[in-house]
Amino acid sequence: MKTKTFQEKVNFYQQRFGYQPPHLSPALLPDTQLIVVIPCFDEPDLTSTLESLAQCTPTQAPVEVIVVVNQGTNAPAEAIAQNQQTVQQVSEWITRHSFKNLNFKLLLAYDLPKKYAGVGLARKIGMDEALYRFGSIDYNGGIVCLDADCRVAPNYLTALEQAFAQGAQSASIFFEHRLDISPALNQGILQYELFLRYYVAALRFAGYPYAYHTIGSSMAVRAETYAISGGMNRRKAGEDFYFLHKVAPLGKYYEITQTAVYPSSRTSHRVPFGTGKAQQKWLDQASRQLLTYDPQTFVDLKAFLGVTHQLFQAQEASLKEVYASLPASIQAFFGWEELWSQVSVINRQTAQLESFLKRWFHWLDGLKVLKYVHFARDTFYPEVHIGEAAEKMVHLAKFEKEIGQKREGNAEERHIEDLLAKYRAIDRTQVGWVNFMKGFV
Repeated sequence: MKTKTFQEKVNFYQQRFGYQPPHLSPALLPDTQLIVVIPCFDEPDLTSTLESLAQCTPTQAPVEVIVVVNQGTNAPAEAIAQNQQTVQQVSEWITRHSFKNLNFKLLLAYDLPKKYAGVGLARKIGMDEALYRFGSIDYNGGIVCLDADCRVAPNYLTALEQAFAQGAQSASIFFEHRLDISPALNQGILQYELFLRYYVAALRFAGYPYAYHTIGSSMAVRAETYAISGGMNRRKAGEDFYFLHKVAPLGKYYEITQTAVYPSSRTSHRVPFGTGKAQQKWLDQASRQLLTYDPQTFVDLKAFLGVTHQLFQAQEASLKEVYASLPASIQAFFGWEELWSQVSVINRQTAQLESFLKRWFHWLDGLKVLKYVHFARDTFYPEVHIGEAAEKMVHLAKFEKEIGQKREGNAEERHIEDLLAKYRAIDRTQVGWVNFMKGFV
């Protein structure tokens, strides 16, 4: 993109990537610094999420909240009815309430095409609108993603305001799933959240630079970064994974862990994977044990990442020696021809280690790593119970020498709770800037 000013970038984005023109009025308050975007489809209790935001400590500058009530042309009648009820309830709620530095807007996105209708497009519509509103006041503010079933900590908005004031261009926000549905679902969400944290911790153990949580309800991006990246995608699920893996490597990524988002642990049939789908699968399966990737997968990945420096300016003979030393799962997934081809191309295009690494990890992105992990699971290392995997990773990564004392009650459940508490504490330590290339340059 050859444009220079923020407004030019916004205009270019709207012409090239925008889904629809701006819809909201009146104009954005001129000193607004944050806009929170909440997609809403078939949600029975959106007002509780709005109340949670309203109870936050007031920010120094105004914050706008955009609720995108959306539905596709194929939406079932009961979902359409719920959306209509939500619009009425929220409209009345907004009329009745007034808050210091906090303004709420409803954006209706109906009759979305069947092919794209879903959370990705709803987020995109809301985030695009936020971008245009920031463009209207010529301010490069923060666009924050939240979900309609979430609650937030009292310092949520002030922590976001502080992170963007410190220069964050993109960010992940600490999260903890709520235990407020049923004993069975509570048990499921404890293991599922442990799985999410285990995977990120395992990537960090392996030395993968882009190891961070990609949760749609707890991520944020600066408006200009959103524009130059091409914005949110229209995926019906996994939109958060693809989006953060696109914007975080652009620089100045921040872990906001001094506050929290509290997503629901409910079930859902609306997306093909994710928390809601995982919870429904948990209820449907006979076993009460969640299986996950064997830690040996990440030991092998660590060995591969450990030879990264040897790839820079490598000749064919030396690279063959490196390849021969790699674990069998790495050799089988990447293959000699693909590895040699990629290393050769990137070396021809770069003269400095830093530029080599940037291109190398653009190729070895989060999706490719996940594909390797799935390949290793299917071909080399069968899945193991999440408790077993998470405990082993604690010791492999030397988080702590011991897991912690067991508490009274069901031993396995208490063990999972202890492990999750430990992994949450580990993630809490990630607060602040993340240097992705630390350890490589």
